[in-house]
Amino acid sequence: MSLLQLSYCMAHNITPPLSTPSPDSPVILQVLPALKDGGVETSAIEMANYIKEQGWQPVVASAGGPKAGLLAAAAVPHVTLPLASKSPWIILGNALRLARYLRANNVSLVHARSRAPAWSAWLASRWTGVPFITTFHGTYGLSGGWVKHYYNSVMVRGPRVIANSQFIREHIIENYGITSENIDVATRGIDPDVWNPDLYPENAIAAARSEIGVAEGVPLILMAGRITKWKGHDLVIEALGLIKDLPWELAVVGAPDKNGAYTLRLKARAEQLGIADRVRWLGSRSDLPRLLAASQLALSGSTQPEAFGRVAIEAMAMGVPVVATGHGGSLETVRDGETGWLVKPEQVPEPATFGAFTPQAFAEKLRGALQNPKQLATMAKAARTHVLGIFTVERCCAAEMQAYRKVLGLDTSSTRTNNKKKAAA
Repeated sequence: MSLLQLSYCMAHNITPPLSTPSPDSPVILQVLPALKDGGVETSAIEMANYIKEQGWQPVVASAGGPKAGLLAAAAVPHVTLPLASKSPWIILGNALRLARYLRANNVSLVHARSRAPAWSAWLASRWTGVPFITTFHGTYGLSGGWVKHYYNSVMVRGPRVIANSQFIREHIIENYGITSENIDVATRGIDPDVWNPDLYPENAIAAARSEIGVAEGVPLILMAGRITKWKGHDLVIEALGLIKDLPWELAVVGAPDKNGAYTLRLKARAEQLGIADRVRWLGSRSDLPRLLAASQLALSGSTQPEAFGRVAIEAMAMGVPVVATGHGGSLETVRDGETGWLVKPEQVPEPATFGAFTPQAFAEKLRGALQNPKQLATMAKAARTHVLGIFTVERCCAAEMQAYRKVLGLDTSSTRTNNKKKAAA
């Protein structure tokens, strides 16, 4: 490492790069708001590890968070900046700091995974000439008119855009005028060695169910994800209230909303429906694979389209069929009637409390699933096979690496060759 690099890192409290990269080892800087729970954070960490495995140098910039320890454990440098802020002045300040970092550390490419950090990264890219690329992780909403559209547009200002699903690819083409030739699709994936039901024998499953108070023989339904309005927790609670005659317990895994008001309303509604004693509010957990191994069914009740929906593939990888609202990324991940069930959208009169879905339609799918345990068992095997064939971390990261190579003007055939060798091994 040069004296310039070392002094810069010391002055800004940055974990220094492991070594000075050679021309054959590009330095890839990923920028995102923070390292908390969520798909964006998981994707960034997975990609950092993959970059390192390919012999390149990964760096991550964010405001930090609980998952920063995963980067430290993998010896991946982390730049701590207030990248979660949407303040124009802080965005500009971040851009100046990133520009200095890009120059001091010979960064080859900067990869943005969220809008506010992307503005800082894009400005730094313009000032330094370092190539800029993005992953479009969501629809981001367009209800704010041209101002919101302009703010979102930073995610398509690079020479290429990575979409995390075919649904998002079509959204980009339709709303931002980007041609399909400039979009790479890298669907999210799981690590088969982590999301593996064989890791959890019967005694481990029994212990997990006992821990959360689920009696033997009672179907456990799991709903994972941040507790926020659009994730459809209220839709699920209403639907479960319609099938009180069946045996089931629900485990809700995920951090509560910011001020807790929505979570309190959900608990109050469960009490009104007479199902409060059958709902377990587990909060944020690090043992989701274990909890899924103890479950018979998983839910995705999002009333707005999921850009991809990592929860669905995680459940299916663990051999747990999914009931999901049938729009957005769920149409790509869940095979209706084979690996789970899709609740069809309907023409719902205004005001539409649950978007295009009704508790009655969701309850119908739940009832059909719970009343047919043999079908659940058959679907469990099909679900895991489906995910392992398409949605793995290896496939996702390889697709993003291909996008990097295109932007950097590198030969993409070597990546394909390496992947074939790994597959053969």
